[in-house]
Amino acid sequence: MNAYDFDNTIYDGESIYDFFVFCIKKNIFLLKYFPLVLFRLIEYKLNLLKVEKIYETCEVIINYFFKKSKLDYNELIKEFWNKNHKKLKNQFIDMLKEDDLIITGCPNFLIEYIKDELKVKNIICTDFDLKNQRVNFICFGKNKVVAYKEKFNNKKINKFYTDSLSDIPFMELSNEVYLVNKNNIKKIDKSKYI
Repeated sequence: MNAYDFDNTIYDGESIYDFFVFCIKKNIFLLKYFPLVLFRLIEYKLNLLKVEKIYETCEVIINYFFKKSKLDYNELIKEFWNKNHKKLKNQFIDMLKEDDLIITGCPNFLIEYIKDELKVKNIICTDFDLKNQRVNFICFGKNKVVAYKEKFNNKKINKFYTDSLSDIPFMELSNEVYLVNKNNIKKIDKSKYI
């Protein structure tokens, strides 16, 4: 089994950030949260983001947008993918096999819309309950390891593809690790990071 991160690996960008920016165009009042979201993105890129901060940020935005908005979320997600489908990287889509795993912080409501295209039967992602407007689980950092072990016990990953050193905890489960930068893939010596 090979494992793949989604954002900046299979998808060219941060899907949840792109979705947030997309939603701003539907509800301009979300703009007031843009500095907070941008700050969290910078923390993530610098590998300084803590899971607790993600929950805190999601809670603020969910309470404002998802609970007060009159938008049809299914239609919103469909429109988002109509606009952003081109950001899926064919290079990686072609590499995916049915028994591979996608493990990602991307929320389930985004990734489930395109899961058939991804061809894998195993997807572990952030669990967002749209019906009750709450985040049940953030699939990030050490949480990826917890979620993986719950589902697969101690099964070893052959190759793991990611763009981020925030995935160092998950690298330990993989025989080989590849860092992805756009369409460039570079095998790394994981012992330098673990």
